[in-house]
Amino acid sequence: KQAVDAYNLFHTATSPPLPGGATFPNTPLGYRLRTVAQAIQGRAGIGAVRQTFFVQLGGWDHHSGVLDGQAAMLPQISAAIGAFYNALTLMGVENQVTTFTASDFGRTLTSNGQGSDHAWGGNQIVVGGSVLGQRIHGQFPDLAVNPDSGPEVNPLDTGRGRFIPTMSCDAFFAEMALWLGVASSDLPVILPNIGEFYDVNGGASPVGFLA
Repeated sequence: KQAVDAYNLFHTATSPPLPGGATFPNTPLGYRLRTVAQAIQGRAGIGAVRQTFFVQLGGWDHHSGVLDGQAAMLPQISAAIGAFYNALTLMGVENQVTTFTASDFGRTLTSNGQGSDHAWGGNQIVVGGSVLGQRIHGQFPDLAVNPDSGPEVNPLDTGRGRFIPTMSCDAFFAEMALWLGVASSDLPVILPNIGEFYDVNGGASPVGFLA
């Protein structure tokens, strides 16, 4: 009964159409972000004060076809996130919502013949009205790949182009936790290793991409 009641409440709250001009691409990610936009619009009916939505899009493990795979999938990401931000703007809540990407692995810079293998460091996207946008945060690494000697020796490359990240995911998530209202002194509770990358008593932001 509780499950049925919760479904009915959610269905009622998210049934009203989105503002005119809010259109989404007919892709799996487009469908999912449209549902998130409807939930945000119906937040009063749902009774939510602060929400976190997890939206997943798999299929990025392009061992044998990085260029073709990303050429097909990256435009889907761009179109869906662009449509989502447009919908938030039409609802007037773009400053209250931050969208970010995350992944559990990056790609090697060396080839395995037709693509690349699992690695560590990677790039992520953050979008929102409170984001200090159109910037690259973090130290862009030297792309020299694992030379044994000479002027291009790269201490960040652990082999085969597996780069040690120059920014920790702890700092990345701490930035958003502070924006959500978590006290700086409470960051070690949710991010036990944050002290290795950020001074919680220092007053500065962990990364600097959120106003």
